[in-house]
Amino acid sequence: MYLLAVHASPRKQGNSEILLNSFLSGLNPPKINAEKIRLAELKFMPCIECGGCEKDGTCILEDALTEVYSKVLKTNFLVIATPIFFYTYPSFLQAFFERFQAFWVSKYLLKNPAPSQKPKGILLALGATKGKKIFECLVRSFKYVLDTIDGEYIGGIFIRGIDKKGEILNHPEFLEKAKVLGQKVCLLEKKDLAKPKDELARFLGLNLDPVP
Repeated sequence: MYLLAVHASPRKQGNSEILLNSFLSGLNPPKINAEKIRLAELKFMPCIECGGCEKDGTCILEDALTEVYSKVLKTNFLVIATPIFFYTYPSFLQAFFERFQAFWVSKYLLKNPAPSQKPKGILLALGATKGKKIFECLVRSFKYVLDTIDGEYIGGIFIRGIDKKGEILNHPEFLEKAKVLGQKVCLLEKKDLAKPKDELARFLGLNLDPVP
């Protein structure tokens, strides 16, 4: 199976990337073909609301995301690793999400759903504060983004109270949890992805609800 991991932070080797790398280290390459993408290293535009995709469901902007979205359509897992900025997510991720508008048009206006693998979505998210609702905006947005490609959110690892660069290294329990998640993903067969999201979340040790 194929897994696309998207790192959303502009900071290199920050807490979210360290957490993501720990998750990726738990994957077994022969079982899972994983690819990591750092949005901050790509040159791309946000949606410009031009309506160009309303013709055939294809975004008319041609940039680095053109290739990325072809990978989105073939992935079995879409993993997003991100920090939280002001109770939402970085602008790189916002722009990435916005461009799913073409998939929305294809599915809901043209009645021609994207030929995706119906990927399972997983979040690896960290925030500096300990607010109960700090991850709610991210989760809600990700659910709707996944819906455009007939994907499904199956939970995440949500970590509060982490801010300074590298601070996650002082919490090996979180890194171990991410690594174990990767190991458990490798135990899944493609047929298992048809199981209810609650069952998948329990097996993988993920939280569907980001509110503690």
